[in-house]
Amino acid sequence: MKLSESAFGEFMAKQWKAHTKQPQVVQGELQKLQVTGLSEPQLIEVGALACHVHSEHLGEWMDGIAYIEALVASQPSMSDATRLRLCRQRAILLKASNNICELESFDAADRFYIFTLATPAAILTGDPAHGATIYSEALALLPLLADMPRHERLLGVMTANLICDLVERSELLTSQQSILLIIAEKSYAIWQRIGDATDRDKASFRLAQSYMAVRKPAGYGSGRYLRSLNIES
Repeated sequence: MKLSESAFGEFMAKQWKAHTKQPQVVQGELQKLQVTGLSEPQLIEVGALACHVHSEHLGEWMDGIAYIEALVASQPSMSDATRLRLCRQRAILLKASNNICELESFDAADRFYIFTLATPAAILTGDPAHGATIYSEALALLPLLADMPRHERLLGVMTANLICDLVERSELLTSQQSILLIIAEKSYAIWQRIGDATDRDKASFRLAQSYMAVRKPAGYGSGRYLRSLNIES
């Protein structure tokens, strides 16, 4: 389907709103989208959504890579800047999937972006241990970046969102529990340093949630007892 500029904006807003609970539906909508007539900023928007859905929600790395490659191929004359943005999304999927990922063509800031966004993808839908390794790579690179405050904020936002995703799950893998505490403590430290009062309060609450999540007994579920069997019987 081909969309006008206003319709494209509405389409993207709808997909972002739906992607958390219906990632497969959004994946299907992206497949139906006619990308050949999109502007370069629109291609970048679509690429970001496609990468996020395929990596953090579906774990369908190769399908995501194929989609990004199709976006690049749709406009052979696109600018180098747009091509770079799309190639970063492809690299995120490759890195998160634990496939060979050559990053020599990217500068340090782009590599940090790739590491930072590949971390939640690997932890949520791939190999959490690999995600922990990627996270360590991001932390090692951070002090070497020219605009460290901006990149540290990106890391803070990513870790905050990842923590929320993990603590909302009814059950966590043992490997996810281990990395959750590491990330929650680092995220807390970041927001205490760079955030305002609200940011610091949220970080404190997420840290408390993380400690509770890793201590939740197996099979805890909602923690409730069936009323029909235990109260009304």
